Amino acid sequence: MIVALRGLLTRWEEDRLVAWVDVGGVTYELSMPALASDWMAAQRLGEEVQVYTFQHATDRQPVPTLFGFPRLAEREFFRKFIEVPGVGPAMAVRALTRPVSEVARWIEAEDTRSLRQLPGIGDRLASTIIARLHGKLVQEALLRDGEANEGIGAPDIRTDALDALLALQYTRREAEQLVSDAMRDRPELASIEDVLRHVLERQARGA
Repeated sequence: MIVALRGLLTRWEEDRLVAWVDVGGVTYELSMPALASDWMAAQRLGEEVQVYTFQHATDRQPVPTLFGFPRLAEREFFRKFIEVPGVGPAMAVRALTRPVSEVARWIEAEDTRSLRQLPGIGDRLASTIIARLHGKLVQEALLRDGEANEGIGAPDIRTDALDALLALQYTRREAEQLVSDAMRDRPELASIEDVLRHVLERQARGA
């Protein structure tokens, strides 16, 4: 499995969402998701790039296809996204026109209307995506500019967790109550991810 490439960008076809990367004299063709278009357009031909990759092949299509992503979090989201029935890799690369964090927040908020904005995603498929992925994308929903929140000190956890719940379309009153309950029940929680996971687990149990 090829999981990442570092080499010279030699070709970018925006209409086909295809990039060529030369690694030590071997050129790899990568299918890039639509969300990477701006990042790719900012790269210069002949300069070094690093992309994270996902290799996909099936019995019907045994020749592997390499999908490329500017960030590891986008690769991991793509891997989860294509596991949804009705969402294959070819559809996913063109459907993902919005940042991963935004799509993840729509799914966690069960927002089918927003999901239908994505190319190829109708009402039924939007509902299927939510049914399969809801509750599994907390980390992705908390991404900021493509990077995971890291190194967050304790004094900021409450405020940042509140902001994250508001982004998931909880009301301010609900978010404040949920964060307060989480911090009271589990004072040892040390990150936004821990607080959000605790909140969502309680919600899933109906607590």
